[in-house]
Amino acid sequence: MKDQSIYLLGRYTAKPKDPRMTAVPGYMRDRNNIRYDEEIAIVRGISSKDRVNHNVVLNLTEEKVLKNSFGENYDFAQLFEYFYKGFGEQIDRGINQLNASR
Repeated sequence: MKDQSIYLLGRYTAKPKDPRMTAVPGYMRDRNNIRYDEEIAIVRGISSKDRVNHNVVLNLTEEKVLKNSFGENYDFAQLFEYFYKGFGEQIDRGINQLNASR
């Protein structure tokens, strides 16, 4: 049976705040010199490739954290709240579109 759960996939890309400074030894080891680009996707069903290629994987249907590669022990409610604050409209739209296509 195909996985019918809805997932939130989060991916982060680290970039230097000042690209001109990357030649300085140790520049990127200082967290204050890094900014992150954040990208999310709302999908029905996931593959093992999705789990590998994303930093955060939340099962929205079952309200479970499947992956959180940031080393902090956040529960589903905390992570969902974080993502909903920044991407609430996109999350709602994605869930509604997936449910309408069933």
